[in-house]
Amino acid sequence: MTTETQPKRTTEWSSNFGKPIEEQRFEFILYINDHIICQRYFNIRDYNEDSIQSLEIKELMENICGMSNGPIGELGIIPKFLKNKSVDYIWNNYNPYNIQPDQGTKNIYEKADNFQFEIKIDKKMVAKAQFTGNVFPPKVRYAVDIKEIIPSIMSEIRHFLSQKNYTKVESNVTL
Repeated sequence: MTTETQPKRTTEWSSNFGKPIEEQRFEFILYINDHIICQRYFNIRDYNEDSIQSLEIKELMENICGMSNGPIGELGIIPKFLKNKSVDYIWNNYNPYNIQPDQGTKNIYEKADNFQFEIKIDKKMVAKAQFTGNVFPPKVRYAVDIKEIIPSIMSEIRHFLSQKNYTKVESNVTL
């Protein structure tokens, strides 16, 4: 009787579809108050180096985490997701028979809760944006699970960083 042993697969290789983490140059990180919510590594086919010094990188960040894009104030991918979660939360906890005493108006900006979003290439930050989380209920902003929008975020990043032509930004700032 012979038995064949299967080689053991390590989580480092199997979780990235056969590619080690070191080969994945790109990453995005979502924080709330400097605490990591989500961090993902990925690759971009046909990456264009000119995209980093372009006007389109600003448009990319607005598409992902902008709070008032366009003439009618559209939301980016992450704020739109949080808004939908807020609406679900509010309707699930709505009770028309529960009368609460009038407590006056509350200042929702008394304690600032800010979301930050970063894009890194080769461990170097190339873009960062921030938006307020105070407009969302505390139960929503402290229990963020963005698994379902990760493909949309990565798709948006891949689209903008792999275009052929960009609007070059000239700057006089020296670092």
